[in-house]
This record gives sequence, C-alpha cells and structure tokens, in this order.
Amino acid sequence: MTVFTILAATRRHSDLGERISAILHTVAPIVEETTSLCLPPEVRFRLVTPTMWRDEFRQNRERALARDVADLVDLPEEINRVRAALKVTSVVPVLVWPLMLAITVKAADGQSETIIAPRALHHGGVADEPLLHQVVAHELVHQLQAEARSGVVWRTYFARLREIRPNGVVAIAEGHAQWADQQVTERLFGEPTDHRTQARRSLRYRLHERTPRIRRLRPPRALYEQGARLIAHTVEVGGTDLVNRVWKDATLLPTDGEIADPDAWTDRLSGRQERIGTEQNGSGGQGCVHCGTTTGGCTDPNRHGLM
Repeated sequence: MTVFTILAATRRHSDLGERISAILHTVAPIVEETTSLCLPPEVRFRLVTPTMWRDEFRQNRERALARDVADLVDLPEEINRVRAALKVTSVVPVLVWPLMLAITVKAADGQSETIIAPRALHHGGVADEPLLHQVVAHELVHQLQAEARSGVVWRTYFARLREIRPNGVVAIAEGHAQWADQQVTERLFGEPTDHRTQARRSLRYRLHERTPRIRRLRPPRALYEQGARLIAHTVEVGGTDLVNRVWKDATLLPTDGEIADPDAWTDRLSGRQERIGTEQNGSGGQGCVHCGTTTGGCTDPNRHGLM
C-alpha cells in the first residue's frame, strides 16, 4: 500500500497540503490504471518557500553531478568544466522559479519527491481547481516514472558518454506525463484540463515567460507537445506496455527523427519486442543492446555487449 506524505516547510497556505493529499488519493488509482505503472511505496510532496525551492534546485543539480563523478571517475577535466558551468549558471533557479509549478527530483535520501513553492502555483494560476488536479497528477506520473526507471540513469551532464538522448528524455518524460494528466482530468471532469491554455497567469509569470533569456533556460514547449503526441500514438498502436519498455532501457529513447515521426519509434519498439519474444522462446540469437542486431550483424559486439 502506498503512503502519501505531504511535508510543509512553510506555514503559509496551510490548507494546500490537505488539498494536495486529497487530490493524490483521488488521482493515484487513475494514474496507475492509465499508465500501467506501479505506485511507489511512498509518494512524497514537499511545500517550500521560493528560497528553499531555489536551494533544492541547485542541490539536485549537484546530486546529479555527484552521480556522474562516481560513475565516470576517469574524466577529471570534463567534470571540472561541468562544475565551473554550474557555478556560472547558479542564477538559473532565481530566474525560472515563478514559471516552475512543481519539480520532481530525487532527494538526498534517494526518495523521489515533488517540490512545490505555493507562490509559484499562484503565479501560474493553478492554485485552484481543476487545474491543481492536473499539476498533481502530472507530477505523480513523474514519480511513477522514477520508480519504473529505478537504477537507470537519465539525468546526466555526460549524455554522450552515457549514450543518453537529451531531447528523447524530455519528450518521453514530459510528453508521457502530459498525455497522462490529460487522460486523468478528462475522466474526472469530463474534458481534459490544460493550464497552458486555461490558467490566468500573474504579471510576473507573463514577464518572465516573455523574456528570451529566461525562456531559453527551459526546453522548448514544442518538445513537450511532440512528446505527448508520440506517447498517444504509441499507446494507440501497442498499448501502454509498449511505451513502458523505455523506462528500463535508455537505448530505446527516441532520436530527434523519431520524435518527429512517431511511426518510426513505434516500429523500433515493436521490432525489439518481437526479437526479445523470439529469444525467450529459444528460436533466435542474441541481440545487441545498442544496435539491436543479431551477434553476426553487430558492428562492435565487444563495445556494445549482448542482451
């Protein structure tokens, strides 16, 4: 049974924690059914001040780098360059926090948690219903993704070395959550709820959003929309089981071409699925983890390794 934990580090907006808890109990079974992903043992949401949010944003970046350092110990010069870049961009959370309705991160104890600055909800115009349901459902999906992805690194400052496709990460993680929150709110309210078109933003939010320097600090909205269409198409073609193969195998993240061409990605997912099924039945050879070919066709089996 999943435990829902709401931690409040601010006494303002005292009723918000209770409302989020009630929403979680409502949307959790729908999110689980919609995505076919399992709820983690604990779902944690934390309400913080803007200053605390900014600190957590920076600490999350440091934790991601620490993981890279632990895994890539032979790259001291590259790691030092990333550390320097993080110092230069330390102002980022100051600029973006009014635009960030919530973020789901891995906390210091290894537990996934969603961090919310209530003031950001007000700037974003989503502090009331039904838009708050959408935000909570969206972030809950990210926690289910993290549970399904356990042990697989997607967040990294060395994407090329880890063979991670950054645009694929954004398209799948955000597109999947957006697709799911639309399914959930449609079931609850009769039609999808979308804060991107329905929320009344504050003046500060609108000013930040219109500033090119700040807008460039976030992935382009088009990538989210393409990702949602990619997920919807894949579910239509092969169901959620086909989509959910990506969480445990980062090589299945879509390329830029596949993000723009959903059929290409579903073809690759389906083809890999058929090969695995054949191998499990004992009638096929081993396939390469990266290029998906049989042993004889792999261009570099020593580097790639076999499934």
